[in-house]
Amino acid sequence: MFSQILSLKPEHDRLQAKARTHHFRDALQVTLDTPSLTPSQLQYRIFNTMPGWVTQLMRLRNKLVAVFGFSVGQDTMEPASDELDVGDQAGFLNVCEKHPDEIISSAEDRHMDFYLSVKKQQNTVVISTLVNPKTLIGRTYLTAILPFHYVIARCVIHNAKKAGRL
Repeated sequence: MFSQILSLKPEHDRLQAKARTHHFRDALQVTLDTPSLTPSQLQYRIFNTMPGWVTQLMRLRNKLVAVFGFSVGQDTMEPASDELDVGDQAGFLNVCEKHPDEIISSAEDRHMDFYLSVKKQQNTVVISTLVNPKTLIGRTYLTAILPFHYVIARCVIHNAKKAGRL
């Protein structure tokens, strides 16, 4: 099902500079059918149309983690526009860096910092995440959520590719 998505070892990039001692990183790459898209447009096209079951899981997640003091906001990562700038909201994420080849968004709370990078490399896009847990609760949450992250990340990218949005 995810044969068009390549799992990469995250390299030294802009996210790596934000990594703390205990962290999680992953990177997924897919070939673009429309290589003229900007990183901002790619983020929009990947995350603007989330499967309903992912939105439902995010709602459930928000209810469960609020008890432990996690910041909960929107249930999605859907950007409001396909042209994002630093300071713009992209669902529960805030755009913190924008470069010609990459856009980085983040969400921070007392338990962990989460970063998402959408980096265009010629005719491919690399979607990379970095999570810096800050507390034991953050590390426990990260361990519990990783199997879901693995499936959801690939499913969302696969759906965008399959629908011709990339």
